Amino acid sequence: MTPVRLVLTVSGTAATALVGLALRTRLSVARRRRYWQDQANPGELLWVAMGDSLTQGIGSSRPQTSWLGRAAAVAAARSGRSVQVVNLAVYGARVADVLERQLPAAPLADADVVTVCIGSNDAGRCSSAAFRAQLEQVCDALPPTAMVGDVPEFQWGPRVTAAAELSEVVRAVVRARPQLVLAPVERETAGTRILTELAGYFFHPNDNGHARIARAFTPELVRRFT
Repeated sequence: MTPVRLVLTVSGTAATALVGLALRTRLSVARRRRYWQDQANPGELLWVAMGDSLTQGIGSSRPQTSWLGRAAAVAAARSGRSVQVVNLAVYGARVADVLERQLPAAPLADADVVTVCIGSNDAGRCSSAAFRAQLEQVCDALPPTAMVGDVPEFQWGPRVTAAAELSEVVRAVVRARPQLVLAPVERETAGTRILTELAGYFFHPNDNGHARIARAFTPELVRRFT
């Protein structure tokens, strides 16, 4: 086999493997949705989560090792109470989806913990001004002490700068509403290692990457339930 043919063969095999991993992850979405539906059984604390595939836990090996699974476990351990999680996050969701679909379905009046983590799918696809306008509406509808995460640091690709710009928008919107709590997702995911902290197709976080995101939310939970 010539060197050129060898390189093409290896490249083709790698591309096929990446496509397979991405497809496997996409097929996991329905299973994650069913898992979170089961977690909506009554508990002593009510956690309402809104967002996209990150909050669904895509990329983690199992829901319990996703950032939301880890953070809910911290809330249960610190409070000594069971946690009912109503996870309204949707794969591919953007801030408009949170505003138009997730918020109306959210039982905010009864919630003990409310989290919103959105923007990854808006980066590079929505202007900062449009994103801000919709996020402001979302934040104005949230109860006091709701936690709002900014956008994870993108590690590669054409949307790195756009993601950073939307993170700054999130921080500005939350700063203007002192009743809300910023979860510094971008800070905690800065320097994420592509090979060891992202899932095999190098976009969603794996268990290690989800642990980083959880660290953006858990300090407030520790403070609140200690």
